[in-house]
Amino acid sequence: MEGSECPPVTVEGDWTPTQTKALKNKLQLYFQSKKKSGGGDCRVEAEEGAPRAAVYFSSPEERERVLARKNHEIILDSKTIRLQLSL
Repeated sequence: MEGSECPPVTVEGDWTPTQTKALKNKLQLYFQSKKKSGGGDCRVEAEEGAPRAAVYFSSPEERERVLARKNHEIILDSKTIRLQLSL
């Protein structure tokens, strides 16, 4: 997948620096789910303590489906986090 992935989608949300590791796992599961996010095969990079993450999709179709959805939310530590996506 490494050589053929698309440019990343930037994901921002209201999470704390201590939640970064758990957040990365949640984002991976969420964006791999076609049903939940419209996504598919991807990898997530999240810098420790940063309020953003980068999601790299393996196909442009998956990336476009995710970007076409209006609302993205995950639940982290019993709190709903609304995700803002950008290029």
